Amino acid sequence: MAELKRLFSNGNIGSMELRNRICMGAIGGEGDEEGYYTDPYIDFYVERAKGGVALINIGGGCPDISGLFGKYGARLDDDKYIPRLTEMARRIHEASPGVKIGIQLFHVGRQMHVFHPGAMPGVTPVAPSAMKYRFGTVPHELTTEEVEFHVMRYVEAARRTREAGFDFVGLHGAHGYFISQFISPYTNKRTDKYGGNIENRARFACEIISGIKRECGRDFPVIIKISGEDFVASEPQIHIDHTCAVAPLLEQAGVDQITLSGGQHEAVVASACAPYFIPPGAYVDFAAAVRKVVRIPVGAVHGIHDPIFAEQILEEGKADFIWMCRPLIADPQFPIKAAEGRLDEIRPCISCCTCIGKIWEDWFSTTCCAVNPEAWREKKFHIMPAQRHKNILVIGGGPAGMEAARVAALIGHTVTLWEKDDKLGGQVNLASIAPHKDVFNNLISYYSVQMKRLGVTVELEKEATPALIEEMRPDVIIIATGATTLFPPVPGADKGIVVDARDVLTTKARVGDRVVVIGGGEVGMETAQILAEQGKKITMVVRTKMGKGMIRLVYHWIDAELKKRGVEMLTDTKTEEITDAGVVVTDIEQKKRIIEADTVVMAAGAKPDNALLGALEDLAPEIYLAGDCLYPGNIEKAIYQGATVARMTDAHLVPRRR
Repeated sequence: MAELKRLFSNGNIGSMELRNRICMGAIGGEGDEEGYYTDPYIDFYVERAKGGVALINIGGGCPDISGLFGKYGARLDDDKYIPRLTEMARRIHEASPGVKIGIQLFHVGRQMHVFHPGAMPGVTPVAPSAMKYRFGTVPHELTTEEVEFHVMRYVEAARRTREAGFDFVGLHGAHGYFISQFISPYTNKRTDKYGGNIENRARFACEIISGIKRECGRDFPVIIKISGEDFVASEPQIHIDHTCAVAPLLEQAGVDQITLSGGQHEAVVASACAPYFIPPGAYVDFAAAVRKVVRIPVGAVHGIHDPIFAEQILEEGKADFIWMCRPLIADPQFPIKAAEGRLDEIRPCISCCTCIGKIWEDWFSTTCCAVNPEAWREKKFHIMPAQRHKNILVIGGGPAGMEAARVAALIGHTVTLWEKDDKLGGQVNLASIAPHKDVFNNLISYYSVQMKRLGVTVELEKEATPALIEEMRPDVIIIATGATTLFPPVPGADKGIVVDARDVLTTKARVGDRVVVIGGGEVGMETAQILAEQGKKITMVVRTKMGKGMIRLVYHWIDAELKKRGVEMLTDTKTEEITDAGVVVTDIEQKKRIIEADTVVMAAGAKPDNALLGALEDLAPEIYLAGDCLYPGNIEKAIYQGATVARMTDAHLVPRRR
C-alpha cells in the first residue's frame, strides 16, 4: 500500500496548526426559516469531525439578507445568531478537540433564483453591475457607498464567528458568487474604485480581508476560495493569469490560505460542482500556478476522492492542502480509514451530484447523499446492536439489497444474500456503462468488501424459489429484485426492430443506423448518447419533457452532448404505433408523422419486479420490499430504502410488513 506521509503530516494555516492536510470544504448553509443552523446540520458536522478531518469550513453563513440563497439559508447578519453559533462550535469541538472549524461567509449576489418557490420572499439581488443572471433577474447595481456597507457586513459576520468560538472564517470568492462577481471582468463593469483594472476589481475582497483582520485580530485566520477560470462563453472573464495577479493582492490584504476552484453557474459546463464527467483534480494546476506567486499555503479542490491521488498532489508540490467535501459526505470516516490503510473500506463518492442537485431542487429544505443515507440523518440512522438476533435473507444484489445486507449485518444479524446474476451490482452495472460513469463501479467494489468484512454469505447465480427459501427458514426476507423495462402498450411494440435499452447498453442487442429512442429519462438519454457517439442517426420521442427526475446539471451536460451530435429530441410527443418502417408519432398540435427507423429502443421507464412476493407470503414472519421492486427510482432511493428496511428488522423500530 502506498504511504500517505504528506497527507497525514501536520500543517499550518496562519495561527492554526492542523493535524493533517485534509480540509472539508463547504456545502450549502442549511438553516431554518429564521436563519438559524438546524440540529441535523450540526449533527452532520459533528460526525465529520469525529472522522479525523483536520479542518471543517461550515457552509453558507450569509452576511446580509440581500445575499441569502433561499428561505432555508443560514444567516450571520445579526448578533441574535451568536448563541446558536456558540452551541454549534462547542458541540463540534467536543466531538473532536483537534479539529479546526470555521464558517464560510456566502453571499449569492446576482446568482439569486428569485423565481424559485424556495427563494427568500421580497429580497432583491444586488451585484457590482446590473447584469442579468441567466436563471434570475437583473440585480440592483450597488453604489460605491453600498459596496462599502457590504464590506462591513462581512466584517461584522466574521466578528460573530470569532465570538462564537470558531477557529477561522472562510470567504466564498469563487463560482460566480458575490465576491467573485467583483473580481471577474465578466460581471464587473464598474468605473469607480471597485471596477476597471485588476487591483480595483480585487478591492472588495481585499477590504473584507483587511477589515476582518482589524476587527478580529491578526491571529484569526481568514481563508478564501477563488476561481482559476470562469469558463463562460464570452470575454472578458477570469483566466488563470488573471487569478495569479489577484492572489498576491489577497495575500497582501492578510488572507492566510487560498483554495483554487473554477467555473460558475453560467459556465459552458457544470464546472463548479465536479460531476462524474469532469476529470478528477481538474483544477489542481490552478493551485500549482497560484502557489508559485504567493508565500501562503494554497489548497487544491475539485474531484479529489482518492487518498493516493491526494498524496501525489502534495508530493509534487502543487498544493499544500487537499480540500474535499463530497467524499466526506459519502464517508465521514474517510481520513481515519485512509490513515489506517483501509482504503478499500472507504465508501466512495460517485460524483453523481445528488447532494448538490437536492439543494438546488428543494432550496435547503432537504439534503441527502446517494451513497450514504445516514448523511443529515445521523441521529435517526444511528446503528444500534440488535435486541434479538435474526437470520435474514436478502434476495437481490443491487444497491438496495447490498445496503440492506450491510446494515443488517452491522446491527448483528446473520445475513445471506442471493443474487441470480454472476456478479453484484444490479442496475449500478448498467449505470456504469454510460460515458464517464465507470466511477460507479467503485460503489460495487465497496459493497463487495463490506460483504466479506461483515460476514455476509453471498451466493451468486442463485435464483430464489419458494422451495429453497422454505428449506432455509429465514426470520426475515428482504426482497430487492429490482425492476424490468416498461414496454408501453403501443401497437407494434412486439416487433423485431424493438429492443430493450438495457440490451443496448450491454451490447446484447444489434442496433441499426437509424434509431428511435422512446423515452427521455436518464437511461434513454444515456443510451442515445452512446449510440450517437457511434455515429448513428438518433431521434428521441418523449411523452412529456426530457430529463425527468434527473440531476439538473447532469441533464444539461447530456442534453448539450446530444445536441452537439445532432440528436433530434421530440418532446410532448406521443408514440402511436411501431411499424416495420419506423415509428408513428403525434406532436402536441396533433400533427402526425412517421420516423423511419431500423431499430426502436425502448427506454420509457421501468416497472417493479416483485412477482416473487406473492409466492413467499407465508415463508417468513417478516417480509419487506426495498428498491426498484417497491417502486422504480434511482440509486439514492434504492440505498435509502435498503438502509431503512434493514433497521426495521430490529425491535428498536416498529416492524412494518411490506
